[in-house]
Amino acid sequence: MLAVAALGAPGLLGPDLSARVENLPSGAPRLALAAAVFAETARRWGGFWSGVAKYCAHPYRRPSQARPLFWRAGNVTAIDFAPGSAGPTVIAAPSLVNTSDVLDLLPGRSLMQALADAGFRPLLIDWGQPPDDACDWSVARYVEDRLSPLLTAVRQESGAPPILMGYCMGGLLAAALAAQRPDDIGALALLATPWDFHAPSREAGQVVAGMATPFRRAAAASGAVPADLLQALFFALDPTLAARKYRRFAEMDQTSEEATLFVAMEDWVNGGPDLALPVAETVLGDWYGRNVTARGAWRVGGRLVDNRSYPGPTLVAAPSRDRIVPQESARAYAQGRDCGNLAMLDVDGGHVGMIVGHDAEAQLWRPLLEWLHNASACRTP
Repeated sequence: MLAVAALGAPGLLGPDLSARVENLPSGAPRLALAAAVFAETARRWGGFWSGVAKYCAHPYRRPSQARPLFWRAGNVTAIDFAPGSAGPTVIAAPSLVNTSDVLDLLPGRSLMQALADAGFRPLLIDWGQPPDDACDWSVARYVEDRLSPLLTAVRQESGAPPILMGYCMGGLLAAALAAQRPDDIGALALLATPWDFHAPSREAGQVVAGMATPFRRAAAASGAVPADLLQALFFALDPTLAARKYRRFAEMDQTSEEATLFVAMEDWVNGGPDLALPVAETVLGDWYGRNVTARGAWRVGGRLVDNRSYPGPTLVAAPSRDRIVPQESARAYAQGRDCGNLAMLDVDGGHVGMIVGHDAEAQLWRPLLEWLHNASACRTP
């Protein structure tokens, strides 16, 4: 019965099977119960491996992108989605943990293209892999040696302060830049950006912070934390997610748009870059460990970065079903802010679904574009 109890645990087969096991009559034969659980286990693992095989065999491959670059410094580039456009410039900063592809995933699933179609000039930052001297690249250096020079280049060309838009960790980098150069930023949009790393659970934040030692060991040779270890951390947030989603994929029409979207998203998830160790130590120690952002104690380059450091128009978009950045964490940026210059957008979606999901256009894109238009109309050179 020990094996049966283990297989019925929520962490292995999920709460649905656990409920069925717990609701069985007390007199149910043990062997029949064991056989039922092992049969269900085999069915679920079979579905999972079928989904993995179909994912590997799927014909979709992301096409080579030939978009022009607006700017380059080292491994970091800014991709121009509307060259020569006179529209307001939007600098989009994705996370350092994954590639920028999620913001331009597929035709019809590209937030960057939606911005361009709406009359903006979107510049998408691609962080690339950490440089050879990864051990010297901190959050402050990414802000001061990469984001700030890009902002200077935009200001010199357009003459007007651009809108800064950050997604996930990219929102924290954007907030830091806005704190350092508030007069050069026309507006700030934070999409699924964590701020209170102990919300809703301080204990969960401490668990993530406890990864610091294995991260340092893994980065000892190169100065960067391998992408595979970062993925293991995300996997720990929901250990049964991979099995569930690949079982669903196995049942999809493999020629459908839904299947192509799944493959594109999985390629993005599985293709992230390594992370410079100083950045990882900030994430684990300062953010998850000491929660310096919510406490108003985060400093970048000697300058305080709190939720009042940038006084201009600010949008906070917080998805309701986000397992990476809980809604409470993202909404915390708004606490204590002047409501007259702050817009809150609660999105009915998940961390990635809010950007590329079936309801992304209605839930995020349209209200975001409306806010951007209003914010850009109030800009002053």
